[in-house]
Amino acid sequence: RVTEQIDALEIMGVNSASYLILPKIVATILFNPFLTMLSIVIGIIGGWSVGVFTGVVTTQSYIEGIRYAFIPYYITYAIIKTIAFAFLITTISAFYGYRVQGGSLEVGQASTRAVVMSSVFVLLFNLILTQLLLS
Repeated sequence: RVTEQIDALEIMGVNSASYLILPKIVATILFNPFLTMLSIVIGIIGGWSVGVFTGVVTTQSYIEGIRYAFIPYYITYAIIKTIAFAFLITTISAFYGYRVQGGSLEVGQASTRAVVMSSVFVLLFNLILTQLLLS
């Protein structure tokens, strides 16, 4: 709203909220689970490489340890949390960005508020999801 681009979209008859916000929500909800899976794989490979190259653990014992401690539900749990957090962060940031008025100072303040509120809601929903899904 600062540069009146949203107002211009509304004058042209475009639903500005669905045009600007919905693609971001859909993109983060669809793409973040892939990033989560990639980070899990890279973490496993990184743990293996550090363990093997420092001589702390052999490849066979590392794989046995992963097989012994692997709980498939934790992958599902990670994906559910990723989708929830992606939705929260995107919608909160879009809400504060969509409602900002004024100049560049207000944009900075809205960004700070969005980051703070996103962090608070992620912590809160992390607690709620952990209690619901792991108890």
